[in-house]
Amino acid sequence: MKKVLIIGLGSIGQRHLRNLNLINKKIKFIAYRRKKNTPTLNNNLEPNYSLKIEDLYNIKNFNSLKSSFDQRPDLAFICTPSSFHIKETIECLKKNIHVFVEKPLGSSNKNLSDLKRLYTRKKNKVITMMGYQIKFNPLFKHLRKFLNKNKDNIKKVEIFNGEHIDDFHKYEDYKISYAAKKSLGGGVLLTQIHEIDYFLDLFNKYDVEILSSELKRKTNLKLDVEDTFDGNFLLKNKYTNIPVKMHLDYYTKPKKKFIKIFYKKKIIIADFANKKFIIKKNKKSKIIFFKFENNNPFKNEVKFFLKAIKKKRISERFDLTNGIKTLEFVLQLKKLSKNSF
Repeated sequence: MKKVLIIGLGSIGQRHLRNLNLINKKIKFIAYRRKKNTPTLNNNLEPNYSLKIEDLYNIKNFNSLKSSFDQRPDLAFICTPSSFHIKETIECLKKNIHVFVEKPLGSSNKNLSDLKRLYTRKKNKVITMMGYQIKFNPLFKHLRKFLNKNKDNIKKVEIFNGEHIDDFHKYEDYKISYAAKKSLGGGVLLTQIHEIDYFLDLFNKYDVEILSSELKRKTNLKLDVEDTFDGNFLLKNKYTNIPVKMHLDYYTKPKKKFIKIFYKKKIIIADFANKKFIIKKNKKSKIIFFKFENNNPFKNEVKFFLKAIKKKRISERFDLTNGIKTLEFVLQLKKLSKNSF
């Protein structure tokens, strides 16, 4: 790839930029950036206010998406607030530009039908990918392999992701972040949609019945979106029904991120916050620790995308088909909740 368009240069846009530069020093970067509020960041999200990101990577900025398309980029990374994603994805597909879309695909069903129709026509010409980097997390890969070999006798599942919104970006006042604003596609359910996506991915052989969906605002945080989600599901096939409980929030300190799977005679825990896989059986625990830099899953997903473009194919686990499925599931959860945000 010779020319890459980065749409949005906030924290995730800059992360993809850094990783692309590491993978291929010959890439020429162009950007469309609505605002220039985010300082230059490193992989630990530490800011450098004296150095412009444009100068560091010799980026040419454009004032509109249309003018950036005039430069004929080979591919684009959509890293703007969630409410812009669908429209920007449509514009990229119209220009036959390979496109990587940060999660989630969108924040509402506005223009979603148009995107689905366009993608049906374009998917044999254009490679697309969703930014769900947890699928490239070594712990998640281990969990997925374990489940494929241990499919039977699951009794229940618990999924939890709690992290204080003020800890997301230390350099930024959370009150102005997209995660805190309805107009930008914020709210805990959309912001922490990774849990929905990996849940649907891990248990894709089951039908999922939504038993309950509750969005709440339980804190005094300065938000106009929900800070809590609690959902109950039923995984169904012709052999069994498995209850699933999911909790997401914006206020847990220190952060907790895990999935527990209860079998008849054992419990397994994938603890993403502490990078460990635990098997509890007969009052004993076996623990496998995973050592990797937090940036590695992000870097590996970008490598995967570039290889998919070269091969001219990509699995539906990773492309817009996946993004559409996950977003539609979340929109259904929002619709079923008695509280709307």
